[in-house]
Amino acid sequence: MNDRELVEFVLAFAGEINALQRRYAPHLPAEREQGRTAALLEAYRAEAGLIYARYLTERERTYYTPLSVPPTYAAMEEMTLSTVERMNDRAVVEIITSGGLLDYRFKLVCREGEWRINSYQQRVHTETRIRRWVYGDF
Repeated sequence: MNDRELVEFVLAFAGEINALQRRYAPHLPAEREQGRTAALLEAYRAEAGLIYARYLTERERTYYTPLSVPPTYAAMEEMTLSTVERMNDRAVVEIITSGGLLDYRFKLVCREGEWRINSYQQRVHTETRIRRWVYGDF
């Protein structure tokens, strides 16, 4: 993949997770009220697992990106800049967003000719302050 394709790969992953969260999050309050949260979260995790299988490195994951309003990667929809740094079979894709929201840094690896996301970090970036990068959970 060239640099632009790596950025598009990361954005496609984020877009699918955002769409999944937007589909499930509105149902969470009613399910909590009726004590059926476990079934909803199980269905969410099953669909998230299919997305993870297409985009993330293979490894046991104890966490899934939780349901979030706004979605976890919503800030990426307002991307203003992306950078790609490559080191042999590894790449770092940074997505800088507008509006003083979150910035994202995705670390990718290429194994057997296929690129996969291995981890990501995020930070708050406002006009007056840039916080340190912290790891997010998949």
